[in-house]
Formats: sequence, structure tokens, C-alpha cells
Amino acid sequence: MHKIEQIIETDVLAIGGSGAAVTAAYYASKQGVKALLVSKGKAGMSGNAIMAGGGCGIDGESGSQILGIGSADAGFTKKKLFDCLVKESFYLAEQNIVQQYVDDSPIVLKDYLSWADRAGSKFMPIQPCGWQASGAHFVKPLQQALKENPEIRVIEDTAIVELLKTDDRVTGAIGINIYSGQLIQINAKAVVIATGGYQPLSLKNTVSDMTGDGPAMAYRAGATLSDMEFMLAFPTALVPEDMRGSIYPYLFRRVPHRLMDKNGDEIELDPDAKKLSTESKLNKLVNCFYMGRAIDKGLGGPHGGAFWDYSIATQEEKRTALDQFYKRFSLWHRYGYYKGESLQRVDNMIMNNEPLEVGLGVEYSMGGIVVNENMETGVDGLFAAGEATTGTFGACRVGDGLIEMLCQGMKAGVMAAGYCKSHSLAAPDAGQAERAERKLLRYFDNTEGIEAIDLYRGIEEACDIGLNVIRSESKISETLSRLNKLKDLSQNIVLNEKSRQYNLEWMRAIQAENMLICCEAAARAALERKESRGCHMRSDYEEVNHDHYLHHYDFKLRDGEMAMTIRKPTVTKMPLPAGKKENVIRYFTDPALEYNRAFKVNFS
Repeated sequence: MHKIEQIIETDVLAIGGSGAAVTAAYYASKQGVKALLVSKGKAGMSGNAIMAGGGCGIDGESGSQILGIGSADAGFTKKKLFDCLVKESFYLAEQNIVQQYVDDSPIVLKDYLSWADRAGSKFMPIQPCGWQASGAHFVKPLQQALKENPEIRVIEDTAIVELLKTDDRVTGAIGINIYSGQLIQINAKAVVIATGGYQPLSLKNTVSDMTGDGPAMAYRAGATLSDMEFMLAFPTALVPEDMRGSIYPYLFRRVPHRLMDKNGDEIELDPDAKKLSTESKLNKLVNCFYMGRAIDKGLGGPHGGAFWDYSIATQEEKRTALDQFYKRFSLWHRYGYYKGESLQRVDNMIMNNEPLEVGLGVEYSMGGIVVNENMETGVDGLFAAGEATTGTFGACRVGDGLIEMLCQGMKAGVMAAGYCKSHSLAAPDAGQAERAERKLLRYFDNTEGIEAIDLYRGIEEACDIGLNVIRSESKISETLSRLNKLKDLSQNIVLNEKSRQYNLEWMRAIQAENMLICCEAAARAALERKESRGCHMRSDYEEVNHDHYLHHYDFKLRDGEMAMTIRKPTVTKMPLPAGKKENVIRYFTDPALEYNRAFKVNFS
């Protein structure tokens, strides 16, 4: 029986609710085509932009010449930014996509800043050309763009769960209205996936719905996934337990402190690494390296983390640093609070010299859908943008995710609109739509099997073993073994709740199957990459090995199986290096790298 309750037609379908999806819909609409934005949450407020707690920026040259910012440091040129991004990626970035990031960022920022001004967002300037804000002030401009352009149709609280094709062309998608449970079919000339990435570990400091839905849908439609083994993490709260997942420890890093293990011994940081990371986003990589190694050696605390000990600071130093933080962040949050949470208990612990246990929470996935500089996926009619893609940051994201989502969303919207002008609307294959319906509704017929919540928790537990910050062959193999067993169990997922209305268990079942695809690719790539590179750190292979592993691991669906191939990064300006480095920190501290990230930020 046909279960599609509604059919909608549009030119461009943008899937997602954050920066990449909103800009894709906006710029597509400005090209004179019909744009539809479908978000599983509230448009503009969904996704990772709402979680931002720091800064973003572009090169000072463009800030001065294109944006007319008088305080911009024009000495930090586009060429220097390009150089930094490629080196920060451990040379794994696609240089054509890095160039798109550098060239298009100031163009989209000009519009974004105008929306921000009219929305009342409060930004603080950063050198050489950046902006610091927090939370809602980053997403208010996106909402303003939609408010000012009512011709963009917006459907909220609807999860797109499967792409539809006619022959080899993507021609639409199936969605589920989360509240009613109704199935919706959208017929479109072009589709832009801008759903964000995936965070598979149990400790994360991002929104809870980064479940790899977009990359998994694209993979099933014929797109290629790559770099799935690279995930960025940084110090995240483990205590107080009700604040687990908060990034307050990272924000408090200017309060003088020491990094300690469970025995009270200091975890020493290499002086060069400490100097390199001061005020820089490289601080995240440095913390991952030193904290991760201590935890991997069994020196973690009762919650599996390390400790930040503030006893080396005087009471006056601590009070001054905390009050400075509260004052600065009161521009965006209530004084003494962060994202609605009172920091008084944390404040008391610091002032009373109680060490804070912190873990390494996942923030961002570098891997995703392979695209070119036009955000084309290689599947006809399908484009992608933002964290759902790969190519900009390679093995390590030191650049700005917000800038990536905005500039890629703009490019995807423009290119998708151009595609629409030379293609007519084609109804998706009816048989495929019916198969998608049966697949989505089969859970309600199952009477035996694994519960969706248990399956998802099992995926996280499996990934905690071998896809954590420090990895080894035995641990990755254990993760892959567990994932394979969970994949078998996922053939029979049972739901306790049989109504389709607001059935989050149903949503979790779909998300678990998507997450399994992403995690299998990540584990297989991590196992093959017998080196350390960026955010992929192995205790059994600590060297950065350019001679044998400076390539991507790509994954594509072939004959129902996940096929893996390797591919060299795209080179346009900077030749790929040869040789080896002792570890990921020595890579950055090597003077021969001539690394000079002039753009510093004050927070995450």
C-alpha cells in the first residue's frame, strides 16, 4: 500500500538547517530558481553553528580589499591562508577546494555580515580579519536571510531520509515529518546535501544529531566517501556530570593550570608544542596528543579523562581570569553562565583547587562526501556542502568550519541553480520510491531483534574502543569486528512504540543504519592507515609517513558492498612532500615546514 502522504515539487532541494543549507537555498533562489529548504529542526538553528563558541575569519588581504575592514591585516594574504590550510591538513586537503574556500569566503561573508547587522548579532573583531561570537549570534544571521527572502520555501521538523533517482540522476528525496510521522516525497531538479557530519564517540561536544545521515544517503545514491578516519576532538567537561559534554574547560584554558594524570603527576607538553598552540586552534591537536597518550596508557581518571589542576595559580590570578571570561562572554550569555548553564559550581571547584576531570570530546568530522570545487559529487543532480563533505581540511581542521559551510553552501546553491536551468523536472522512479517506503516502514512489522536505542549505543561503545583519539591495530580491529556484528543485527530492528507520530525511536533506527556506514568506512581506513596524520593518531605507528600514506581512502557502494580504493590529493600549487616526521607534533614544530598561522583566535 502506497504510504506517501504528500508530494512536493521544486527546483533545488537543500537538505539541512544550518549555514551550508541556508546559504545554498539563498543563493539558488537569487539565481531565479525555486528553492526548498528542509530541516529536521528549526531552520537556521539546527546543526553545529548554534554550538559555536569562538571565532571565525578570513585572510586580511580580502578583508581589507573586498570587505573594506580598516583594521584588517592585509599582510595576511590569500596566498598565506592557502599555505596554512594545506599544511594544517597535513597536505591531505584538495587544493582546488582550499582555493574555493579562500576565494569565495569574503564574497559570502559580505552578505552574512549584513544579515548579522540587521539581525542584531554581536561580533567582536579579531586580528588579522575575524569575528568572535557565541551560540545564537552565529545563527541569527541565517534566520535573518530566510526572513528577508520569503520566496525560499522552508519545511521544518522534517528529516530527509533517502534520495531518489531516475536512472543515474538524483531527482528527489523521501522525508518524514517528525511530529506526524507522515512520509513526504519531494521531486527536485537538483539536490544539495548540507546535513553536517558524524560524531560516533560517546563523548561529544556538538549537537546530538550529527549522525552521518547526509553522507550515508549520498553513499547509497552512488557518491564516494573519504577521509572518514579523521575526527577533531578537544578538552570537554566530564565533571560536574550534569555538564558532561560542555566545552567550558577549553574556554577556561587561560586560567593558569597544569595537565595532570590520575596519579597527580603532570602530563608534560613539549615547550615547542606549547608555544605553537598558544592562542591558536592548534591547541586542540596538542591537547589531543598529550592527553590522549596519557589516557591510552591507563593514566585516566574515574571518568576516563585527565585533570586540569588550577592550584598553581594564586587566588587573585584565578579570580581575575574567571571574571575576565565572564565579562567577555556576557556580550552573548548571561554573566556567570555559558549556554544557559550556571558555571558557579565549576567556579567554586577552581577557586578551591579541585582538579577538573576533562575528556576528549568529538567536535567535527573531516571526512564526508567527495566533491570538487563546484560542490559536485559525481552523481548527476547531487551537490553537497559543509561538514557533510570532505576536501577542505584533510587530516586536521585548524581553519573555520563556519566559513567552510557558508562558502560551500553559496557555491553549491549557485551551481545547483545553474544545473536546474538546463534540466527539466523528472519524476523519481516509482519502484525506487516504493522500495524506500518499505525500507522505512519495515521496523514497525518486526517483532524480534535489537532495539534501536541499544543498537545506537552499541555503535558508540564500539567506536570508543578503536576510533578514539589514540588508536592501535588491535583496538581498531575490535571496533570493526563489533561494527560488523551490529550491522548484522541491524537487519532486524524492533520498535517498542508502534505509532509513527513523534517516534524518536524510529528516527534513531534510521540514524543507526546511517552511522554504521560512516563508522565502517572510518574503521577500515583507520586500520589501513598505518601511520599518524593529523587527528588520526596511532600508538603503534606514531610517524607521519608521507612516503607511503599521503593519500585518501575512498569508499563507494559496489554490488551491495563497501569497496575501498586509494587516491592522491589534488595538487594545484603546493607539491606534496616526501619523508617522515617523528609524530604529529614534530610535523608542526619542524622549522622546514615554514608554518606561520597568523590568524589567532581567542576561543573555540
